[in-house]
Amino acid sequence: MSTAIARAPSEWPRFLGALRRARARLSEDPVARLSLAQYLLVEPLLDAPTRSVGELAANAGVASPTATRMLDGLQRDGHVQRETAAHDRRCVALRLTANGRRIAAAERARFQRKGAELFAALEPAERAQAARLLGRLADLMEEL
Repeated sequence: MSTAIARAPSEWPRFLGALRRARARLSEDPVARLSLAQYLLVEPLLDAPTRSVGELAANAGVASPTATRMLDGLQRDGHVQRETAAHDRRCVALRLTANGRRIAAAERARFQRKGAELFAALEPAERAQAARLLGRLADLMEEL
C-alpha cells in the first residue's frame, strides 16, 4: 500500500475538523448579514425566482421543519416572503425580497472571494489537482 493511501484515512478527520472550524469562522464574520446556514438555505433563490420549503431544505441538507423555522426568522427580518404558488393553492412558494436578494448576493460574493483566496494559496499544479479531486469527492459523497 502506498504511503498516500495509508495516510488518507487519518487526514480525513483532520480535514473535516478544519472544515467545521472554517464554517464557524465564516458564520461569525462581523461583515456577514446571514449565518452560513441561512445563506445555504436561501442561496438557490438567487438563481430561481421561487422555490418551495422542501426544495430549499433538501438543497441545504436540513429537515423541512428546520428550514421552516429558519425561514420564519428570515421572513420576520424581511429577507424572504411567502406566497401561494400559482399552480397549487396548497403550496407555498418562497422568494427573496429586494433586501434579501441584495444581502444573499453579497454573501455569495464573499464566499466566492474566500474560495478564490483559498485556491490562490495553492501552487498552480495543486489548483488543478484540487479542482478535480474536490469534484470527484463531491460525487462520491453524494453516493454515501
